[in-house]
Amino acid sequence: MHLYLIRHGQSENNAKDESLRVQDPGLTALGAQQVAFLGEWFTATPLDVLITSPFRRALLTTVPIYQATGLTPQVRTNLHEIGGCVSGYPEIGYQGEPGMSAEEICEQFPGFQPEHDIDQQGWWKSKPYETTEQQLARVQQVMQQTFEEFGTTDQHVAYVMHADFKQLLLQGFLPELPITSETFGPLRNAGVTILKIEEGRVRLNSYNGIQHLPANLVTPATDSENRV
Repeated sequence: MHLYLIRHGQSENNAKDESLRVQDPGLTALGAQQVAFLGEWFTATPLDVLITSPFRRALLTTVPIYQATGLTPQVRTNLHEIGGCVSGYPEIGYQGEPGMSAEEICEQFPGFQPEHDIDQQGWWKSKPYETTEQQLARVQQVMQQTFEEFGTTDQHVAYVMHADFKQLLLQGFLPELPITSETFGPLRNAGVTILKIEEGRVRLNSYNGIQHLPANLVTPATDSENRV
């Protein structure tokens, strides 16, 4: 299989100080431009399965890919950003929030298919901030699910997701590589990393690809934009 790990377009939180960020932001005008180019790229790039995080910024990033490919986007909770859907920031602490419900997702993103655990309580269900242990367990869950569902196929699969969890997932798939922002640079908004998975082996085919973006649309430009 070929696995495309896609970071969402620039979110409204990416452009703000951490203390001003909200629980589930949309995209900036620049982010909307980024994902439009991303969708156009997928008109000439093979894709068989489209799966997205339930955060609004990821759903909005998925829309142009959906329009370009006609694939039904599957909405899966386990691709969410580290921490979950929370309000607050480190200095004051975090408060768990519901996240979008299945009904809200279907109303605002027609054609998308939320998984069964996303109900009227929202996808995060106001749980506390995700612990480090829970983050690492989720990495293993996503890896196992990927191998079981697609590992023996020749399908092209896209996960639309987030910088911090994408980096953790890459570290899980490629433990021999020091994949951090310090060694490999920041993960770009609407950037695509491609893994080739065959017979249980994982190869990095392309890292942080932004060839589909004009130079003036490449972000992050600052360290603060590298998160969420």
